[in-house]
Amino acid sequence: MLEKPRACKTIAEIEVGDRIVVEYEVTDEDLRRFAEISGDWNPVHFDDDYAGRSMFGQRIAHGMISLAKFSGIFGMDMPGLGTLWETQEVRFVGPVYLGKPYKAIAEVAEKERRRATINTWVEDADGTRVLEGKACVIPISEAVRKRMGA
Repeated sequence: MLEKPRACKTIAEIEVGDRIVVEYEVTDEDLRRFAEISGDWNPVHFDDDYAGRSMFGQRIAHGMISLAKFSGIFGMDMPGLGTLWETQEVRFVGPVYLGKPYKAIAEVAEKERRRATINTWVEDADGTRVLEGKACVIPISEAVRKRMGA
């Protein structure tokens, strides 16, 4: 079933400090589906023995799975429908383990005439950041929103 965006904000409707938090955990199924799309079957994601001997001591998720959470945030919630994700800086600063709770957090840092800069990060249950970044998004214009009837 196709899920509809929950928001459709223009740049005028976004405020510095606006924040959204999405809670998630990564499953074996998520790993398999991401590997099918990306072609990344690195054994640190799939092989318990191999991963157990790695610097992580256990299997970890692909970092891009956590980064992809921001695609959902930008396209569905903030700003929502019609948003173009123009750029993303990212640093993967810690591992994401399977079956553990995480929060993807996006907070508006700056606004320009047509664009918003959004700080992006993922933290674990203890509040430790495992991903940090900064995105630039272009929200839907008022003219396009009217044409789309949104």
